[in-house]
Amino acid sequence: MRTLSVLFLMVLCCTSASFAQSPDQKIGYVDQQHILENMPEFKKLNEEIVIKSDQYDKILKGKYEEFKLKSDAFDKLVASKADQAILRDKAIELENLKKSYEDFETNSMAQLRDYYSKKFDPIKQKVNEAIIFAGRQKGYAFLLRMDLNPNGGDLWPVVLYARDTTSNLTSDIMKNLGINAAAASTRKVGLPQLLKK
Repeated sequence: MRTLSVLFLMVLCCTSASFAQSPDQKIGYVDQQHILENMPEFKKLNEEIVIKSDQYDKILKGKYEEFKLKSDAFDKLVASKADQAILRDKAIELENLKKSYEDFETNSMAQLRDYYSKKFDPIKQKVNEAIIFAGRQKGYAFLLRMDLNPNGGDLWPVVLYARDTTSNLTSDIMKNLGINAAAASTRKVGLPQLLKK
């Protein structure tokens, strides 16, 4: 944890030093969640998920009620000392109902996740493209999204757009840490960097 904080401070200091050289480097931030929540496509997707979820819940409730009725009937058969062949048959029926309930619950959740992901990806892509367009149009060097730090404490910046991706300080930081700088990665980071300019 302490190492991450030191690394973050080193990056911040190096980044601040490079910004001091060029006063025209503008940095902005984006409330990406607010943008998403106000998009008609996102609102519609959430409504669809609620409707599908309610439908699945009704089916699950029906399956549970059927299981409960047959389970109560089975308990009565056991109490009345019914024939073993009947009890075995009813026990198998109960087991099948239980499995059907569990399978439907698992499958419906997977279907909801898949449906959401399939519909959400183009919406997120549209927002990312709009962020990049706005950053370029307004002459920003960086656009950030401020997330809560998962370890608690301050906000954690996430770069959504970087005008200049050639200012990679990875080699310098690795050298400062005593790591072979030749092993520094040249990969581009962040989803917006994958979008074509």
